[in-house]
Amino acid sequence: MGNTAAGLKPLLLPAVVAALWLLSGLGYSVLVNDGRLPAAFTALVFPDTLPIRAQVLLDNSGRVLVAGLTALAVAAAALALLPAPGRTGATPRHTTFLAAWMAIALAAVAGSAVLGTGLVLADWPMARKAWVFTTVSPVLLTGAYWGVAWGWLPALVSLTSRTHDDDALPPERRMAPQRGWSLGAFVLFSAAVLVALPLTARGDPSQPSPEPVATPTPEPTVYGAAPVGAALSEPDPLWCTGEEVEPSIGGWDAATGHRAAQITLRNTGTRSCTVQGYPDLDFESSDGWVMGITAVHGGSHMTQDAPVEPVTLAPGEEATASIGWRGTAGAGVVRVGTLLVAPYSGTQRQELEADIDLAEPGFLTVTAWAPAG
Repeated sequence: MGNTAAGLKPLLLPAVVAALWLLSGLGYSVLVNDGRLPAAFTALVFPDTLPIRAQVLLDNSGRVLVAGLTALAVAAAALALLPAPGRTGATPRHTTFLAAWMAIALAAVAGSAVLGTGLVLADWPMARKAWVFTTVSPVLLTGAYWGVAWGWLPALVSLTSRTHDDDALPPERRMAPQRGWSLGAFVLFSAAVLVALPLTARGDPSQPSPEPVATPTPEPTVYGAAPVGAALSEPDPLWCTGEEVEPSIGGWDAATGHRAAQITLRNTGTRSCTVQGYPDLDFESSDGWVMGITAVHGGSHMTQDAPVEPVTLAPGEEATASIGWRGTAGAGVVRVGTLLVAPYSGTQRQELEADIDLAEPGFLTVTAWAPAG
């Protein structure tokens, strides 16, 4: 029984190294997904030794294999780099401990280099050569930090796994067989990682790849102007509603960069109704998008505002209002393509096709309703 325990002692160190390596990576993923601790703080306590995410590992047996092989490669490297035991009492225990700690840190860097190389091969060929360093550098730094932050635990275990029989051997024979099979195991596990990780990332080549499914590009949602403007006051029953009138635009004029046009509102209903104050206007581009243009009450360089008075329209009669602006939309600039007109804000607007060379943000002036002519 004692011989069996003594024979298993050398395996204690690699088992602890592999377990701690996996524990650190899994702990990082669990805490980051939990979200209650900052990722930077989590990485200080649990270095991210498994950059192939832990939640993905559970759904992919190939990546579970890669994670395990990486841990075994780090463990084998640690056993191969571990300093040979000196004669009994010849080497201070703290020196042996520090040497073992350094060996485990170097083993972590070696295992990280294997993992980083596998990640590069899985993504090869990369679009930019600099991405090779972007992929490998964080993995190497994480491995080195893990060796410093966690490597002291396996180093303590290495002190307990040494036997007096090792001390009794001559220096040239100490750990020679152990180093041989440990180095061989490291090379074997590393080769397996370099082969398995690219295959896992690319999928099983023996399985036919699914045919790509063409997804139609959805039509963009066009946000036009509201069909009814916000009511500024309670409408009077005598006022003309948007359904009782028909607007039109004409009387285009231009001079020295200034522009003007006239809006005509005709009573198409069966009763007399009244328009008073200023028209309700809004603007859309030729593609139907609402535009950020403001209608300002008053006259302009080419228009003159009328007194604000009630205008009663019998069926078939008309009222007019003028708009004025300065042309700001040159070639290739989005400009007004549709003018929306209502007798007042709060009733139905109607659309008029109108090519107005006005870009957003911008403004134009509009005069009050007046009797036609």
